[in-house]
Amino acid sequence: MKNQILLISIFVLTIFLLGAKTASAQNYKQSGKNLTEICTDRAFVIAEGDINKDGIKDVILSREHAESAIYFGKSDGGYTLFHEYDFVLSKDDKITINDKGVLRIQIDFNDGSDIFLFRYQNGGLQLIGGKKDRHKSSHYDYSYNFSTGKMIKTEGEGANKTSVTETMPKQPVLKFGWIPLRWDMVDYLFETFEDGEGLASEDMLAYGIFRRIQNAEMMHWSMCDHESYYGKALRDGENGEGWSAYGSYESPGSYNNDTYLTIKKQKNGTYKIYIKETSQDRSYESQINEDYSNLDEIDIPDAETFETTFIFDDGNFIEQK
Repeated sequence: MKNQILLISIFVLTIFLLGAKTASAQNYKQSGKNLTEICTDRAFVIAEGDINKDGIKDVILSREHAESAIYFGKSDGGYTLFHEYDFVLSKDDKITINDKGVLRIQIDFNDGSDIFLFRYQNGGLQLIGGKKDRHKSSHYDYSYNFSTGKMIKTEGEGANKTSVTETMPKQPVLKFGWIPLRWDMVDYLFETFEDGEGLASEDMLAYGIFRRIQNAEMMHWSMCDHESYYGKALRDGENGEGWSAYGSYESPGSYNNDTYLTIKKQKNGTYKIYIKETSQDRSYESQINEDYSNLDEIDIPDAETFETTFIFDDGNFIEQK
C-alpha cells in the first residue's frame, strides 16, 4: 500500500511539474519604459545587443530554471516583447550578441561544449550554425554552417588533426526553441545517409520537437533517454498522419509503465502533442506465495492512466486543459 501511495504521489508530482514547465502563459510584460520595469519577478538580463539591426540595443531576459524572453529596444529607451520562450537559459551559459546581431550560446560540459548561433531573419531568431566540441575527452568536433549547408568534421589533436567537409541535407528553417540546445540530441538530424539524402524537412522538425519533449522530461524517463531504443523511435503515425512513439518499462515488484505519444501538424502550422501514460503498481507481487496459492487473496490495484495534450507553437509548449 505504501508503494502504491508513493507511486501515485510521484505521478501527481510529475503532472504538476509538467504543467509548471510547459504552461506558456504570458509571464513577461508586453512592454516597459526601462530595464528596471521589465526585469520584475526574478527576471534578469542575460545578454544585450542589437539583435534586429535597427541601431537600438535589445535584451534577452531569463528566469533561473524557467522562461526566457527577447525584448526589442525602442528609440525612447523602452522595450517591447518580441517573443517569450518556455526555454531555459542559465547564468552559467556563455551568451553574447556580436556587432552583427548574431546570438551566440555556449554551453559547457565535462567533455566539451556546445555552441549555437542564431540570427534574426525572416521574422524570427533562426539557427545559422554552431559547433559540437568534444576535444576534452573524445578529441573531435563538428562545425555546422546552415547558410552554406556544410559540416566540417575534425578529429585528433595537433599534428594528427584531420578535417573533412561534408554537405548536409537541405535544412528546414529552425528557429530558437525548436530544438534543444544539445548537439548530442540533434546532430544526427543533419547527417547525409548512405542514399545521399537526409531526413525530410517535416520529419526533421518533428524530431526536433520530440527531442525538446525529451529534454524537458515531459514523458516517462525511459523514453527521455534519446540514445535508448524507445528514445530513438519516432515513427510515422497511423495512416501516415503525423508521428508517433511508444515506450514500455517494467520494474518487477515496483511498477510497469507504458507511454504513447503522437505529434500531428495542424493547419495553422502548430503541432498537437498527445501523451498517454499507463502505470500498473506491482508492489503486490512481494505478497504472493512461491506456489501462487494465495493469488486470489491479493488485492491487485487497477492500472492508472494519465493523458495530456499540448500545442507546440513557435517554440513553446502550451498545455491544453
